[in-house]
Amino acid sequence: MIYIITGHYGSGKSTVSANRAAQIKKGVPSGTVCVVDMDTVNPYYRTADLRQFFEENGVELISPMYARTNLDIPILNFDLAALSERFDNIIADMGGDDAGAYPLGRYNTFLAQNEHELLYVVNFRRLLTQSPEDALDSMREIESAVRLPVTGFINNTNLGPLTDESVIAEGIKKAELLGQMGNIPLRYTTCPETVTFSTETPLQKIQILIKNSWDA
Repeated sequence: MIYIITGHYGSGKSTVSANRAAQIKKGVPSGTVCVVDMDTVNPYYRTADLRQFFEENGVELISPMYARTNLDIPILNFDLAALSERFDNIIADMGGDDAGAYPLGRYNTFLAQNEHELLYVVNFRRLLTQSPEDALDSMREIESAVRLPVTGFINNTNLGPLTDESVIAEGIKKAELLGQMGNIPLRYTTCPETVTFSTETPLQKIQILIKNSWDA
């Protein structure tokens, strides 16, 4: 199975990607799982920074040859078709918005012919996706760039260390509206391990792995 994780800048794609990979590996220990760092837009918050986390969870990381170097440039030196022959599950962490999703367009024919999920991550506490309408516009731009439809979305609404029950509840309400407006299923809502929250909608506890410098 191939999971493509995309969304607006700052939505938390890399954290969601890493947690999803670890969850899949934990569910099927004998299966092979890899995370592919396909972020050609933002070299400062990339999945390659989580190498130790992946090693501890039995997940292989595939990243661009120049990732985390002074020559960090947008070159993808791998092929999804070849990786699908090696791994049972692939999680591809895309760059933000349509600009970051554009490189995936080269694989749209392959993806259309193989089992996959194109998952849109939304954080309603980010400036440009504060409303369901804005989030839907962002999602449609990504679909246009990839030339494939989003198959589901993940509500990752948070305020970093300030996330509490009210932030989660507000995000769920907006996520429900987004699902109705876009006629797209909500796969789950994320919740930090430190927050206790009860809801009838699917909830996934996640470990916060990437923090802003001002959150330290």
